[in-house]
Amino acid sequence: MQRKSRWFARGIVMSALAGSVVLGIWPAGAAPTGTAAPAGPTSGQVADARALSKTFAQVAAQISPSVVRISVTKGGKATRVDPFGSDSPKQRGMGSGVVIDTLGNILTNNHVVDGALEVRVTFDSGKTVTGKVVGTDPRSDLAVVKVDGVVVKPAVMGDSDKVAVGDWVIAVGNPFGLDHTVTVGVLSARGRSGFQSGQYEDFLQTDASINPGNSGGPLVNLDGEIIGINTMVAGIGTGIGFAVPTSMARPITEALIRDHKVRRPYLGILMQDITPEIQLSLGKGAPAKGALVTEVVAGLGAERAGLLAGDVIVTVDGAGIDGSKAMQRAILGKKIGQKVGLGVWRDGKALMLGAATAEMPMDDDEGGSVGAAGQAPARPQKTLGIDLSTLSGAMAGRLGLPKGSKGAVVVGVDEDSPAAEAGVRPGDVVVEVDRKPVTTAAEAVAGLSASRNGGHLLRLRRGSSVRFLVLTAN
Repeated sequence: MQRKSRWFARGIVMSALAGSVVLGIWPAGAAPTGTAAPAGPTSGQVADARALSKTFAQVAAQISPSVVRISVTKGGKATRVDPFGSDSPKQRGMGSGVVIDTLGNILTNNHVVDGALEVRVTFDSGKTVTGKVVGTDPRSDLAVVKVDGVVVKPAVMGDSDKVAVGDWVIAVGNPFGLDHTVTVGVLSARGRSGFQSGQYEDFLQTDASINPGNSGGPLVNLDGEIIGINTMVAGIGTGIGFAVPTSMARPITEALIRDHKVRRPYLGILMQDITPEIQLSLGKGAPAKGALVTEVVAGLGAERAGLLAGDVIVTVDGAGIDGSKAMQRAILGKKIGQKVGLGVWRDGKALMLGAATAEMPMDDDEGGSVGAAGQAPARPQKTLGIDLSTLSGAMAGRLGLPKGSKGAVVVGVDEDSPAAEAGVRPGDVVVEVDRKPVTTAAEAVAGLSASRNGGHLLRLRRGSSVRFLVLTAN
C-alpha cells in the first residue's frame, strides 16, 4: 500500500489515523465497586494552577501588540487552456508575523510573502497599512517585511538554546483568519529536520496548536520572548507543529535587514547520512557516523581539495561530525573564503584535506522529473524490479540535468520489488553501481546482476540532489 502525505503551512500536511477508545460509563454520582471517590484539589494546587493561568494571560497580553496579520496578493500563473498565456486571476493568501524592532521590521515566513504583488499588515488595534518585502531567504523559510509611519511595539528576541524540552511555550497567530489566537503547549523536541530537500532545517517541535495562518507568527517562552517562528504543522489537529529557532533566525534576520539577502559559506558538496546498510556496503572499517559525500561540485573548494563522491567526512577542524546536518552547521559557522580542515575516510584510509569555502549560489530550480515510462526511450532493460534506459540528451534536459550527463534512467519500478523497498523512483538516474561509474543501461544491469554480499550500493541522481541507496535482492 502506498502511503501519501501532505503538509500544511509551508505547503505541508500529513494524514493521521485515529484509534478508538472504549470508556467505562457509570450512572451519575456512582463509582466502580471497591473504589473511593477521588479527593478534590487542595487550595494550594488551585492557587498554583491559577498562578500559571495568570502567567499565560500576561504573556498573551504582552506579545499580542507585536503580532500582525499579513495579507498578500499574488499573481496568477499562465493557464494551459489560454493559447496566449494570459495570467489567471490573482491569488490571495494570509499568514502571521511579529514586529522585531522600532523601525517597523516584521519577521515572517518566506512562503507567506513569496511572489507577493501587494502586502497588507494588520495590527491588533485593527489598523491596516501597506508593507514592503525587505528580503527573503527560501532556504530557511524566513522573510522580513517593513512598515513605515506606524508606531509599533517590538517583541523581544529570546535565546532558543536556553529552552528545554518540556518547557511551556505559547504560540500566537492568525489561524484560518482568526486574529491573535493564543495556544499553549510545551517544547516537544529540538533539531527536527528532513522535511524538504535543499532547506536548512533545525526545527523546534511543539504541541501548541498551530494551523494554516499561524505561519510566521511567534513561539514564545514564559518571559514573552520569541524563541521561534512558527512555520509548519504535521496535519491539522495532530499536535505536532514546527518553528524556526531564534538561534537560526537571528543572524538570517540581521542579514536580510542589512543586505536584503543571506550570504552563506559553501564547500560545494552534496551529502547524506550513513545508514547501517550503507556502512556495510562501503566496506570494512567504514564509519557508522559522518557526512557521506554524494556529489562534488566542479570548480569549488571541495573539488580543489581532492574530495570525492563516496568519501565520508568525520571531522571539521578537529570536531566530530555525526551526520549531514552536523556538517552543514559546521560549515555555516565559518566565513566565506575561510579554509577548513576535513577529516575524511576513503576506502579504508584516513585522510586530512584542506578546503576553502566559497559563497553559496542563489537557489536554482529543482529540475524536472520523469512521471511516466513513456517519456523514456523504448525497450528498457529490467533487473531487480527496475526498468532502466540509457540516459539521452533529451531526457537529461527534461530531468533538469547538466549537459553531457551520463547514466541509466529509471523509467519504472515494480511494486513490492527490492528497488521499491529501497526507495528507488522513476526519474532517478543511476550513475554508479558498487562505486563503479555507469554510462548506459546495459552497464547498470550488468553491475546489478553480479552477486554481492550485503546488496548493491547505488549512487543515484534525483533532480538537483544525489544520494546513495542499498539495493538488496530478495
